Amino acid sequence: MNQPHIEKYAPGTVLPVGSHQVKILKYLASGGFAHVYSVQISPPDPVCPDNIACLKRVVVPDKANLNTLRAEVDTMKTLRGNQCVVSYIDSHATKSPVNPGMYEVYLLMEYCSRGGLIDFMNTRLQHRLTESEVLNIMSQVCQGVAAMHALQPPLIHRDI
Repeated sequence: MNQPHIEKYAPGTVLPVGSHQVKILKYLASGGFAHVYSVQISPPDPVCPDNIACLKRVVVPDKANLNTLRAEVDTMKTLRGNQCVVSYIDSHATKSPVNPGMYEVYLLMEYCSRGGLIDFMNTRLQHRLTESEVLNIMSQVCQGVAAMHALQPPLIHRDI
């Protein structure tokens, strides 16, 4: 399938996402059918003490894939509050205004200002991680996976 056209939002763009208003601060990354932004949210959410969150904008090609993404959102809601899993805040789905027959899903999540694990590991290429750092990382990963496996039905994470 051809990748759909998706324009980047300019900083300052304001959008509704569920019961929140978001203001685009910065474009962060893209991949496949998604763009990721840092955003300022209103009203505040306990997950975001400084009102900064992460917005993932996903283009979904059809109704079947939209239902798959909705199931993923429902799982994120269930895992909200687990300190080892990025927290869900809000979401919204709509028909794509520029890609007929497609949908756009806006997923508002906790913003991890220090980046992901790969970002951290890349800062340590010259100075290897200590044994205690490796054990701490593995413990947190295992706690997150255990929370997913404890769901009924269990969730298998494919990106680890």
